[in-house]
Amino acid sequence: MFTTPDQVVAMHKAALESFQAVALKSVEGLEKLAELNMAAAKSTMEEGAEQMKAMLEVKDVKALADMAMGSAQPAADKASAYAKHIYEIASETSAEIAKLVERQFADSNKQLHAAIDAMAKSAPAGSEGLVSFVKQAVTAANTAYDQVNKATKQVVEMTEANVAAAAKTAVNGSARGRKSV
Repeated sequence: MFTTPDQVVAMHKAALESFQAVALKSVEGLEKLAELNMAAAKSTMEEGAEQMKAMLEVKDVKALADMAMGSAQPAADKASAYAKHIYEIASETSAEIAKLVERQFADSNKQLHAAIDAMAKSAPAGSEGLVSFVKQAVTAANTAYDQVNKATKQVVEMTEANVAAAAKTAVNGSARGRKSV
């Protein structure tokens, strides 16, 4: 329980700092995405100009077809690498935000337990059953949260493994495709 205005102010200050940290991590993630997009746009424009110059110098249809075939696989590889970078940025940002949220949850949980203990100390005689019920409910909620959190982490790990395997397969497939051309 909060017994003084200073405690309420401290709680609000901590919540504001947590919100600010999450907002900052979000902005950092957006900044990384913007940098990636700018680099991709610049690269695409430069490569497009080079391909256009090369196409203007082509003398026959066979050379044009060969050029088109030769540029398809590198474009697919670049798109795959771009998607992988986006996934890495999103994963890193969400992991950092998850850490902040978990820390805030743990702090809030401590405050809740302190409030329950303070309530139990000042509760009238005969209300022990109610206090015990509230403690059990909080414990059950925390256990459920922990289980969902663990399951979520397992899903994220499986997804990351699948993305890594798919990226590896795509790279190996593109290497085989180049060898056969």
